[in-house]
Amino acid sequence: MLRPALRPVGLAPCSLPQDSPQQRFGARHCGWVTSCSWGEALFLTLQTITICFLVMHFRGQTVKGVAFLACYALILMVLLSPLVPLAVVTLLQASNVPAVVVGKLLQAATNYQNGHTGQLSAITVFLLFGGSLARIFTSIQETGDPLMAGVFVISSLCNGLIAAQVLFYWNSKPPDKQKKEQ
Repeated sequence: MLRPALRPVGLAPCSLPQDSPQQRFGARHCGWVTSCSWGEALFLTLQTITICFLVMHFRGQTVKGVAFLACYALILMVLLSPLVPLAVVTLLQASNVPAVVVGKLLQAATNYQNGHTGQLSAITVFLLFGGSLARIFTSIQETGDPLMAGVFVISSLCNGLIAAQVLFYWNSKPPDKQKKEQ
């Protein structure tokens, strides 16, 4: 049985949706059933929006979380439909770079302000870092698209920053836990 924490410490909720544009636009840019690992994009997107909802839910903002899911699903359906020209999708994919950077920098700033990474999962951070490094090479091999590879290079740098923070703050604890132990 899952036991909810009182507050999801160390997670920057506004940084979570920033992880997902790279996944959803990349899937449409390549076509859902071509060689661009559409299944990977689908499951990463589902994972990211689930985490975002759960952060809102455990902060007591369940209605806001449900509204987020509904809006996200509606926007995603429109963007993945033939109604949106491929040129627009390419432009949106190019806009992923600032979105990824802003999202990861928000998380890094939250970690810095807290002086710890809180409940941020070390294994998830290192898997994201390794996965983004691997995606540089797979995107070059599968698509030859420098835009896609560039997004993954920048994503890898940002994920590397968060991974470095996890290592740096490895033994740090939230201030309230330090007080309880003394």
